[in-house]
Amino acid sequence: MAPRPSIPFSSCTYSIIPPDPHSHTVFTRPVARSLQTTQPLVPPATTLPPVDLSHASSSGSSKSPASLPPLIPASSTSLPTNPNSAVDLIKSQSTPSTGRYITARLHSRTYLLHPRDILTLPTLKPLQAPGTTLDLTRILEVGSREYSIRSPAAEGRELRKSMPWGLDGTIEALPDWVVRCKLTILEHTKSPLEKIVKTKRRKGYRKTIQHKQGWTRLRVGDIHLGEGEVQGQAQA
Repeated sequence: MAPRPSIPFSSCTYSIIPPDPHSHTVFTRPVARSLQTTQPLVPPATTLPPVDLSHASSSGSSKSPASLPPLIPASSTSLPTNPNSAVDLIKSQSTPSTGRYITARLHSRTYLLHPRDILTLPTLKPLQAPGTTLDLTRILEVGSREYSIRSPAAEGRELRKSMPWGLDGTIEALPDWVVRCKLTILEHTKSPLEKIVKTKRRKGYRKTIQHKQGWTRLRVGDIHLGEGEVQGQAQA
């Protein structure tokens, strides 16, 4: 039997393999087809209004790009020049329980926190009873919808690039008279039991390690701005 000729794949037609002279079967290869028609397209139901090209060209030539209005209107509020005015701007857009956020450093990680959030961390040591309140001492950023106050340590990647090799730099956090927030311990819990099996080839060694990771759940309190400014100045 002579081999059948191969026909390249076509996306717009049907490819038909010629029949074998010794066979009475015709093989067809259906492939995907695009829309093909000789009928005229249906006209649109509505017509667009005519465009006066002469007026558009004359108006476009009379105005220069410099005279066109800006895409984004300039803000009427100027940026603050001192921390006190920046705190007032954030206070005008939010309250201690709503509309504010902070980024804090805990367990070598940076967390974005809002009031009444529940934060789960590895067990804090020393172990303290539920209901105990803790002060956040490493707050890197505080802000509202449009304004924020950031410390240099908020850009962690850029900070590490500027630090010399082998130097343990201290994280510069926002002072207490700018922002204050407390965490409340809810409970101490553990994860489900995890079993890890370790073996060695051809040694008959087999060891099972059981482990439960401990966790501490914390509730984020209200975010207060500028509460300790007068006290800090008095102590200084």
